[in-house]
Amino acid sequence: MKEIVMKKKNKANKLFLILLIAESLFLFIWGIKSYYSIHQAQKKLKKTEEKLTQMELENRELKDQIDNLANSFYLEKLAREKLGLAKKGEVIYKILPEEK
Repeated sequence: MKEIVMKKKNKANKLFLILLIAESLFLFIWGIKSYYSIHQAQKKLKKTEEKLTQMELENRELKDQIDNLANSFYLEKLAREKLGLAKKGEVIYKILPEEK
């Protein structure tokens, strides 16, 4: 009778050990998957923050340009540089790079 009880205890211990190992393996894999998901989310957050910073800088530059459009000196400078315009009587010289 003791032998049968001992065999049942051994089977129960083996089953418990197998279940413990399976649960530990499951938790380990789940932990790795969670870590990977968190890492990916952090990378995405960092990219989004960099993009936000870039867009804020661009927005600031555009607001400055809008403010400068009210300045006649800036408008004149813009017309000279972008459109190649000149005042009456001015001569425009273009300096070309040397040919090799």
